[in-house]
Amino acid sequence: MPEHLDFNSDSESFHQKKQFQFRLYVAFIFTLILFAILIARMTQLQWLEHERYQGLAEGNRISIETLPPTRGKIFDRNHILLADNQPVYTLKLIREKMDNIDATMLAIQVILDNIEPQRVHEFFQKFKKRNRSKSYSLPFSLSEAQAAQFAVISHKHPGVTLSARLKRTYPYGAVAVHALGYVGRINTKELKNLDPKAYRGTDIIGKTGIERYYEKILHGSPGIQQIETNVRGRVLRKLETLPATPGKDIHLTLDIKLQQFAESLMGEMRGGIVAMDPQSGEVLAFVSTPTFDPNLFVDGIDHKSYNALRDNPNRPFINRVINGRYPPGSTTKPFMALGAIENKFISPNKKIYDPGYLVYKDHRYRDWKRTGHGLVDMNKAIVESCDTYFYELSLDMGIDNIHDALAPFGFGAHTGIDIHGESKGILPSQKWKREVKGKPWFRGETIISSIGQGYNLVTPLQLARATAILANRGKVIRPHLVRSHKTEVLEQIEIKKISNWEKVIKSMENVMHSKKGTARQHALHLPFKMAGKTGTAQVFSLNAGDYDAETLHEKLHDHSLFVGFAPVDKPKIAIAVIAENAGSGSKTAAPIGVKVIEEFFKLYYSDLYYPEQEAVNTNEN
Repeated sequence: MPEHLDFNSDSESFHQKKQFQFRLYVAFIFTLILFAILIARMTQLQWLEHERYQGLAEGNRISIETLPPTRGKIFDRNHILLADNQPVYTLKLIREKMDNIDATMLAIQVILDNIEPQRVHEFFQKFKKRNRSKSYSLPFSLSEAQAAQFAVISHKHPGVTLSARLKRTYPYGAVAVHALGYVGRINTKELKNLDPKAYRGTDIIGKTGIERYYEKILHGSPGIQQIETNVRGRVLRKLETLPATPGKDIHLTLDIKLQQFAESLMGEMRGGIVAMDPQSGEVLAFVSTPTFDPNLFVDGIDHKSYNALRDNPNRPFINRVINGRYPPGSTTKPFMALGAIENKFISPNKKIYDPGYLVYKDHRYRDWKRTGHGLVDMNKAIVESCDTYFYELSLDMGIDNIHDALAPFGFGAHTGIDIHGESKGILPSQKWKREVKGKPWFRGETIISSIGQGYNLVTPLQLARATAILANRGKVIRPHLVRSHKTEVLEQIEIKKISNWEKVIKSMENVMHSKKGTARQHALHLPFKMAGKTGTAQVFSLNAGDYDAETLHEKLHDHSLFVGFAPVDKPKIAIAVIAENAGSGSKTAAPIGVKVIEEFFKLYYSDLYYPEQEAVNTNEN
């Protein structure tokens, strides 16, 4: 029995040995296969895909950063800086490298104690939905003290880096804001129309004025640089750099001193002033009041401040120089008179009798002077601003001839100034009324149009340009705000008889310097001769009632207007002033216009303003 057991044990042992050897072979083969796969994979990674994975590994350490271009500066005609770039600090955030976004937000809210917490919160709500790997700049500037505060705690907030950038600043604040314009954050609508390559790393764009019109010149082109970072996103060193191309500087035609002076004269009044060189079209002063501070918009204006400006009843956002449309009143009388005598509708020497009104179809059209002006020729009609003279003249001319007389001076058309959004104004005609109103023209409307009322509407810029064209005897120029080396003469108005032009201009000179001139009291002290024309425009119809400024709301008072140029023989400056609802008080348009011209001569032509002093200096030399 034991022998039998031994035999069975040997057989079983042999079988187990075979089974073990088989398993060993299988394990060995399996191990060889695994090693073969591993070697194959290592070969693939090390040789076949080496460049790809090396680039990915390098990408974890080296990143590409966009360098925004430096925006071009803006200077006035005398190289005084009007728009600058100030170094400030900002925070750049990368979401995928941040541990706790909400904790970072709270820390930043504490540091930016000058910014409403809600504005910071709104930024982070949008930030959470953006590309995780892309860098975004916090749209708020940090002062040096705030930057130092963040630097102390920066190790607690990975994915956030402190960096320096240039911020647009306007040293003169609200002065000339409607000419300069301002920059602001790029909005969704603008983003759709921009070249993404040109605006990489940039989040501001010109919104209005010169900043917008010359955006391509001022903006420049972005650059790039490689930076080495650690795993927490901290910059270790800068590698290769392709510098950004800065925007070009721009020199304006404005004189900031004259601009400040003109704005100070307007004070709290609403209105516009345009002063320009009639020979070249260079705009010397571009005033729209009230104004606002463009610095508020650079980093994004808060809701409270924006709503206060938007809801201001004086509407400071309106650029009255190019978008304020006003009845021109009597300021168009010289242009109408010139058209009438050039086209022989009347002789400048012919006199009519003015009893103080004109009766047409049982309706009495009153003159501003109730007792009338008596016998009136063209000169007296302009000097004393006789309405009745132009009422009668308009019936002889008709609205279409009045239109044709005024159109060459740019009424009812864009001036072409280098600012977007200019309004055309209205120069009515029979065709215009049929097309716009769908109604026929009535002769009673012609009478009203003859004194710049009715459908007639002009902007201060159109009025200044028309005055400049008259001053330089028909040379049509384009108003512009950026200086250039050549004057662009668009055309020359046909002059049938130059003496006609000189007679009208002489009448405008008499407005300023003759005994009965409507602006005589404002020009008594001037050492040079200037030409001008005052005007008053009704805001609403009186319906044959009496005008009583004391019983009317201030915004129903008449607008006050003035146009002028000086010197009469060789004009250096032309001006248009519109003071909304100024009525006929002491702060009307005429004294403002005269003072601006006076200041201009003090700044640039002291020999004309102080002729006696200049003579003394010459004798001393």
